[in-house]
Amino acid sequence: MSVQLIAAFAGSVGFALMLKIRGRQILYAGIGGLVTWGIYLLAFSQLQSDFQSNLIASIFVAVYAEIMARVNKAPATIFLTAAAVPLIPGGKLYYTMYGLVSKDQQLFVDSGTSCLMIALAISLGFVVVAVMNNYLSRFLAGRKKRKLGL
Repeated sequence: MSVQLIAAFAGSVGFALMLKIRGRQILYAGIGGLVTWGIYLLAFSQLQSDFQSNLIASIFVAVYAEIMARVNKAPATIFLTAAAVPLIPGGKLYYTMYGLVSKDQQLFVDSGTSCLMIALAISLGFVVVAVMNNYLSRFLAGRKKRKLGL
């Protein structure tokens, strides 16, 4: 498990460097990837579901990115993109393509379906947090207006 967490950290840092993220934000992206993968592993050990585990982990990484964006006065996208790298289903994508090329329809369908479900879970987690963030921002802005008597 510790090897997986170190690999998640290294993968997120490497992706942050590819995206030309600078300074301490690289470290924050790596920490985000490490914790995201840790949450995925913990959720998977309890739920035994790729969809639910990826959904929980993607909700965490989206919240983490929003917090880091405010702390660092930077766009949330840089933290979200780099820290979500460990969730990308690379092995499943590989086996989907391998099944397609080798004309193994069962492998193609099984891996492809699993890959699509993981992608759906990740995107759904991001959307849930974006919508909640939008509603929270509107709520706080309205509350501030009422407090000022506008």
